[in-house]
Amino acid sequence: MGSRVGRKHELRDFAVERLRRSDNAGDTDPCRRVPALMAELLNAEVSVRFVNIHVPGLTGGTARRLDGRYIVYCAKSISRYHRLGILLHELAHVLLGHKPVELHTEASLRRFLPHLPTEMITLIAGRTDLTTKEERDAEELADGILARLTEPAHEPHHGELLAELPDHVQRIADALEDRQERP
Repeated sequence: MGSRVGRKHELRDFAVERLRRSDNAGDTDPCRRVPALMAELLNAEVSVRFVNIHVPGLTGGTARRLDGRYIVYCAKSISRYHRLGILLHELAHVLLGHKPVELHTEASLRRFLPHLPTEMITLIAGRTDLTTKEERDAEELADGILARLTEPAHEPHHGELLAELPDHVQRIADALEDRQERP
């Protein structure tokens, strides 16, 4: 599939397959596997910090430290499902190739992350130039990953159903799906 939708489906399926397969057989928590997959994709150390975020509309973010390590900030929540959704959104940015911007001055860091303590601000660089489209794309991809991770294992996937149809019907279904996802 060469379409934008097809690419998202490929990324979703890749992420789901990797998150379901664990190097540690006892680790069944996808919240722990998301940063491990991010670390592999970024070829860098990735850690997660659950923090109180007091900025409306902001639930998380990924910051690149000056030493090349990444920190994923995730809003504290009693809901594991909510935390997983936030982490998957950050993973989706990585999968989609959205590059974080290095913020080099304390003033720009304070403007971007006013809620974080001074110690964190000195360590952080993060994404400030992502467009609304990039945020929407990341959210759509994260939603798709989350839906696939939480659906019953016996349910056939959309792609599996399409695979049984003739090529021309698959192309029509792909085109209709692409059209539905456009704003």
